[in-house]
Formats: sequence, C-alpha cells, structure tokens
Amino acid sequence: MARQNKVGLDYFELDCHMDEKVRLIQAEFGLKGFAVVVLLFQRIYGEQGYYMSWDDDRSLLFMSDIGVSSCDYNLIREIVSACIRRDIFSQKLFSKYRILTSSGIQKRYFNAVARREKVEVIKEYLLLSVGKNKQNVVINSIDVDRKAKNVGRNTQRRVEKSREENINTLCKADALALFEQLWQLYPSKKGKGQVSDTAKMRLLKIGRDEMQRAIERYKAELKKDEDWRKPQNGSTFFNSGYVDYLDANYEPSKRQQGRQNRFNQFDQNDYDFTALEKDLLGDE
Repeated sequence: MARQNKVGLDYFELDCHMDEKVRLIQAEFGLKGFAVVVLLFQRIYGEQGYYMSWDDDRSLLFMSDIGVSSCDYNLIREIVSACIRRDIFSQKLFSKYRILTSSGIQKRYFNAVARREKVEVIKEYLLLSVGKNKQNVVINSIDVDRKAKNVGRNTQRRVEKSREENINTLCKADALALFEQLWQLYPSKKGKGQVSDTAKMRLLKIGRDEMQRAIERYKAELKKDEDWRKPQNGSTFFNSGYVDYLDANYEPSKRQQGRQNRFNQFDQNDYDFTALEKDLLGDE
C-alpha cells in the first residue's frame, strides 16, 4: 500500500514580538483572545497545514477539544470574527469558502514543506502564487458551486425520502386502524392474520364508507339466503371477496317472485286447485 503523504506540520514558528493585529486582539479580549489565536494557528498548521474549515459545528468541536466551556461559545465566535475583521484571517476566503487562512500562514507552510516529495493544495484556497521553484506542490481545483448544488440536491432527496417514509408510515397506520374497524363489522372472523398489509392498503384507498356499504350488501344477501348460504372467511372477503360488492361493481340480485323450493331450486307457484279440478272434470 502506498504511503499517504503527510499534510500538516509537527510544529510552527511563533514570533516573540507578535504582529500588531494579534496584539489588538489581546487588547480587546485579554489573554483569552491571545490564547484562542495561538490555538487556531496550532490547529491550522497541525491539520491541513495552510487552512482550516470554520462553521458552527467546527467551532463547537474546537471548544470541546481545547476544554472551553459552553458559556464561552459566543466569546470564541467574537474573537474569530475580530480576527477576520483585523485581517489575521482572510475575510474574502472566509466569506466564500468558510475557511480560516492568510497569506502569512500559507507562506510559512510552503517554507516548512519545501523538502517534501509532494504537497497537495486547493487552488481556490490559495492567496500566494506558487512559482516554478515549488516543484513538489500539486494544485488541485474544486468546483464549490457544483459541490454546493450536489449537497443541496442530496439534502432535498433525503428530505423527500424522509417525507415519503413518514407518509407511508402514517398511511400504514391508517390502513391498520381501518381494517380493525371493518373486521368488527364482518360476520365471520376467521383468518385475520392472513389479510396482508397490501390488502389493507387497498382497503384504505377504497375508503371506509364504501367498504362499509360493501359489507352491508354482502350481509344483506347472506340474510336472504341464510337457509343455505354461509359467509366467507374474513380473510377471503378482505383479500378480494369484497370486489363484487363495491359501488362500481354491485348488482343487486333479482329475487324471483314466489317461494323457492330448497330441494330442487325450482319456483313453486300458488295454484287454484278447485278451478283446476273443474277444468279437468269438465264441470261448468
């Protein structure tokens, strides 16, 4: 496996006589201001070497790492803002890329890594012109706008996926609740566990009112034919048996007039046997 190129520095130069800009930070915020500036330099040189990212999350991690209490959160932000305002860190690059760097930091970094075989830097973050004498420097470019758009699209996809998952969860809960209500209305409570979630979701799409009508229609037919007809198991009805009883499909059975013989299924009519006898005997 190829050895990974070292990025940060093991140590960095710190002048005995600090720049006036840093002295102004100390004058404004006291020794805490001076300490924060040095710790930021330490973090920059030790990690990326010539810059560091800085946002709300990064500032919280920075405070945690250096042991600063949460009550000093605003103080840290004010010190960093003052450093940017006084040009200790580049205001332009902070505004555009949310990084802390300066030409002085980058100059000291390139001097320190002059003997390394390879040093990779980001073109958009540079404040210095890297001349031909720095043969070991590899300059890469980033498309921040495209990256930001991709991040935005990915975030939108995650939001939409989360919204869709929430909708599906809510719909499933509604479907289960509706099924429980309909199950109580159905006469044969057998095979409840055999009704699939997909079938329950179909019931939800049909709606409570129409499904209640379908059940009532089916029960009405059962009552008319109670001498010979038994209800389907609940699993059969709720998986597919209700289809013929929906509003668009239901056709009321045409009940034949007169009584129906349970044995031969033929119509049994009422006759005037006295008149029939006279006709047969030829009586007038």
